[in-house]
Amino acid sequence: MFVTSRLQLVPYNASKHRPHFDAALNSYSVAQYFSGAEIAPRSPKSVDKLIESSIENNILFTVFELKETGDMVGWMNSRMDNAKNRNGSFVIVVREEYWGKGFAKEAMQWLMDYTFENLGYHRLGLSAFVGNVRAVELYRGLGFKEEGIIREVLYKDGKWEDAIRMGILKKEWKAMRQAKDRNDS
Repeated sequence: MFVTSRLQLVPYNASKHRPHFDAALNSYSVAQYFSGAEIAPRSPKSVDKLIESSIENNILFTVFELKETGDMVGWMNSRMDNAKNRNGSFVIVVREEYWGKGFAKEAMQWLMDYTFENLGYHRLGLSAFVGNVRAVELYRGLGFKEEGIIREVLYKDGKWEDAIRMGILKKEWKAMRQAKDRNDS
């Protein structure tokens, strides 16, 4: 099992985690920034397909839970988009009741360490809708650089919203880790 200071990262367990996937993916607050798909109630079959696809199509798919209680906080996955160039991307979803508590940052720091150190990534990228301000601020704080704008990619609440393409290179991540290690000692 992989752990951080407050989280344990575990394989998906349908009997334990599936109800939380249903709740998160059927919450407007979460679903509006999860994907460009329609923001509508998802059927159990739709949720199953999403989970199956995440497991099959990603090099990493993990649920993260509180170490103390085993409560599911969220999930994340990462895939190697281009093996030759070692470019990867990721998705992270945190259940709404855990927003604003630093769990996404903690999970992402683990993900960045793991993908750069163990999976051989050269670059890790993501897209975030501009209205997801807290997520964009988190990504910037973790060292991700804005690489471009995908214009009017999401139609939400009667208007169009852009997405920001962001990325971090292994050398940038390494420099940040070394600076943090120096500050911690």
